[in-house]
Amino acid sequence: MTAAMTAVVLVRDEGDLRRITLNRPEKINALDTAMLLALTEAVEGAPRAGAVMVAIDGAGPRGFCAGGDVAEMGRGAEAFAAQEEALRAAMQALHGSAVPVVSVVHGRTLGAGCIVACLSDLVLGADSVQFGFPEMRFGLYPAFVHAALTERLPAALAFQICAGGRMLSAAEAYGFGFLTEILPAEGFAGAVEARVAHYRERVDALVIGRRILRMEDRPSMAEKTRRLAPLLAENHAAPSVRRLLAGLSFAR
Repeated sequence: MTAAMTAVVLVRDEGDLRRITLNRPEKINALDTAMLLALTEAVEGAPRAGAVMVAIDGAGPRGFCAGGDVAEMGRGAEAFAAQEEALRAAMQALHGSAVPVVSVVHGRTLGAGCIVACLSDLVLGADSVQFGFPEMRFGLYPAFVHAALTERLPAALAFQICAGGRMLSAAEAYGFGFLTEILPAEGFAGAVEARVAHYRERVDALVIGRRILRMEDRPSMAEKTRRLAPLLAENHAAPSVRRLLAGLSFAR
């Protein structure tokens, strides 16, 4: 096994499986610019390390990922733009990954955490996982979440989920197609290992399935996010966003 580490993202190569851990548990692995850049590098570098599959999980008991780092977003237009650019790069890396990606989710899985899950090929979730789309709390329509959701859902349904901003249970998420499998929270780690091994043994079939899926005539993730970026910037510049952000506590 080989391993690499930054303060916020852990990368471990175990034979031909690359494991990536979001490692900011004190913030429920909220994705700031540095984390997003590290995640992008880890996903894109997997084939060069000989990996045929990537598995992404989140450190700590509270959740997989609390979304984008809202405190960083609130530091001004420059910080917001840097995080947005890094998120776009991560989305393109996940969607365009040369090898299948499995996300392993538990607890709170919000906003950008849902993006990571939706752009993975398979999602294994604890029965206690909660998916949420909190951006509307501070007046932002989650445009990039919408883009990720429409990889799995009709656009009208993606809009209702994003605009409503409510939490979804594991059962609801499975019904919508967010989750590939629901696994019991008790003994979750062992169950995940068994299912990851199951899919690793069938990776050739997954590769064929991904190729079939990508035969559909749909815009690339780069094109989707390029189109959405001006709308996101317009939304972020609205006075209501600054007012609502100012009233929020950034404690996770």
